[in-house]
Amino acid sequence: MNFNNTFNKYIKKSIYPGLDRHPDPSKRYYDYFIIIPVFNEHDYLLSTLKSITRQKKFYLSNTLVVLVINNTVDAIQSIKKNNKATKFLINSHELNFEYMILDYYSKGNELPNKKGGVGVARKIGMDYCLQYSNQNSLLFCLDADTLISKEYLSKIIKFNYKTDFKTCVVKFSHQKSPDQKIEKAIRLYEQKLYSIANQIKKCKSPYGYVSMGSTIVCKVKAYIAVGGMPKKSAAEDFYFMQSLAKYHLIHFIDDCLVYPSSRLEMRVYLGTGFRLLQYNENKKFLDLDFSKNCFMTVKKIISFVEKNYKISYNIFLKELNKNFNDKICNFLNNHNLKKIWNKINKNAKTKKQFMIFFHQWFDALKIMQLLKFLNKNIV
Repeated sequence: MNFNNTFNKYIKKSIYPGLDRHPDPSKRYYDYFIIIPVFNEHDYLLSTLKSITRQKKFYLSNTLVVLVINNTVDAIQSIKKNNKATKFLINSHELNFEYMILDYYSKGNELPNKKGGVGVARKIGMDYCLQYSNQNSLLFCLDADTLISKEYLSKIIKFNYKTDFKTCVVKFSHQKSPDQKIEKAIRLYEQKLYSIANQIKKCKSPYGYVSMGSTIVCKVKAYIAVGGMPKKSAAEDFYFMQSLAKYHLIHFIDDCLVYPSSRLEMRVYLGTGFRLLQYNENKKFLDLDFSKNCFMTVKKIISFVEKNYKISYNIFLKELNKNFNDKICNFLNNHNLKKIWNKINKNAKTKKQFMIFFHQWFDALKIMQLLKFLNKNIV
């Protein structure tokens, strides 16, 4: 892939419009960017910024922190006032790193109604960084209520030198809650997320990771290659990670470096606050309880497909019906397995390439859909 051609194509077709209205930072290029969407975070952001100040000066000297303060035109007045106060709060403190505030909150600069949300804010910040980056610059995704270890930058950067990753995810642990019920729920939620990720990984799927926005780090090259951050109001991290996993192997940093908030607020659908409220009301996390048999079925499908490389679809279908029940076969066929089977068999030159193509179809979304289907209909 020619990076310059891909970069120019992205700038022409995919970059968020109107970024040239923002001022330039002090330097022409940076190796590291920390991008933070800021929405109604006056009471939390300062702690996040202070955790950034504790990073090693050597790395901070070549880091630009991009704060995207945002709300939509129709946001309630309390949120608009909170965002305005947040800007004054930031500027009233001396910080030992360079930062840029991108204004998407003040009158005339707000995000359009129905086109706002954390995905759009992340995209704005990450797109802004591109003109000051090179293809190997690192984009660190963070949230405005998330704390980072004092070794956050140093360990990730050293890990990059060692592995030359395109994307990595960092181990996380939510901040301790003073409320015992919330504390219990957040630890159970963490265990559930890591358990699902580990089970999917054991199935030999490339999607065995936890999708959490504040744990993602990727290179500019990878960001451009997958078409940038999805402009979604929720679950943008899930779809972004899925695209990155289709592009290249996801690496993992096992050291706990990120500490997300454990507050009980439904800020984003399917986010942490949403799940905690769900647990508080139902005493369980809905749609996240999968039996071992569910994961065994996923593993069996992947293994079965690999063994049937280069087999025509008609023969494959007969074997599929012999090895799986009608409901599973129907699920796969209803998701256009027949359509992609002949295509990937034709285009794949090796079994390894064939499985890469298959996993691009049998992606994180389809796996979660299948797990939910199995839990409801079979297991």
